[in-house]
Amino acid sequence: MSNNSDLLLSIRPKIEVFTKKSSINESFQSETLRPILKFQNETLVSIFSFYLKEKKIPFSEQSIEKKDETIHAILKKNMAFKNLTIGLIIGHFTTVELSFYNVNKSEINKRIVELAIKRLSDQKEKIKIA
Repeated sequence: MSNNSDLLLSIRPKIEVFTKKSSINESFQSETLRPILKFQNETLVSIFSFYLKEKKIPFSEQSIEKKDETIHAILKKNMAFKNLTIGLIIGHFTTVELSFYNVNKSEINKRIVELAIKRLSDQKEKIKIA
C-alpha cells in the first residue's frame, strides 16, 4: 500500500462493523463508505446548505416530510449535485478501493447516494441556509 493510502486510512473514523455473511459490496459499504461519509459529514452538510442557498430553496420553512423529499430529490435528480457528492467520497478512496470502485461503479454510486440521503435526513436540524 502506498504512503497516500496509509494516510487516507489513518484519518478515517473507526466504525464498529458487525458483519454476518455479506456481499462484497455490503462489506465495502461498511468498511469504506460509512467511515468516509462520517469523516466528510461536516462538508456534506455544508455543501448541501450552500446548494440550498444558491438555488433559493426555502428549506427551513418546509415541513419535516417536505425536507426529506427535498433531500431525496436533490441527491437523486440533480446530476451536478449528485456527482459532487460522489466525488466528495471517492476522493478519499485508496488506490485499491478505487480499483474496486471502477469495476463496481454503478452499485457503489447508488450506495453513496443512499447513505448521503440518510445522513442528511438524519441531520435536518444542522442544515442551515446562511
